[in-house]
Amino acid sequence: RANKMKSEDEIARESYRIITLMDLAGHEKYLKTTIHGVSSGMADYGLILVNSRHPPTHMTTHHLNLCCSFGIPVIVVFTKVDGCPEHALTTSKKELGKLLRSPEIGKRPFAIKTEQDIATCMGKLHALAPMIDISCVTGEGLDLLRKMLFTLPKRRRHEKKVER
Repeated sequence: RANKMKSEDEIARESYRIITLMDLAGHEKYLKTTIHGVSSGMADYGLILVNSRHPPTHMTTHHLNLCCSFGIPVIVVFTKVDGCPEHALTTSKKELGKLLRSPEIGKRPFAIKTEQDIATCMGKLHALAPMIDISCVTGEGLDLLRKMLFTLPKRRRHEKKVER
């Protein structure tokens, strides 16, 4: 049949780049599930979503610590910036900056505002934590996030792990 759907394997073999997104639980009740997902998911990078209207929660701290303990570079995404008062966004960024700079995490926050910023932080993700502001309502920052995801280098050779 001419319009037969391709299998996941066929798509993977023919693709230039594949990004797998795992949505892990943000509620404390499901922390064990999140730990299992991060430890067994062979993740190359972690996206930490932070509501820009509120300071980071203790679960944000757990997720950052979890990613760093597994050596997974993180990208912080501040969501809902369209309706966020400026003082709330500033407070959220300051609080998250403190978390990132803490000895447990040891990352330097790096604001992504332009494509040049993306190029600047590539190759330095072991020391930097890029931060992108987005709004799904207005579309602000979504192009930068897409470009960031597409620019990320491959970190691991997962094909070697499949047979374990």
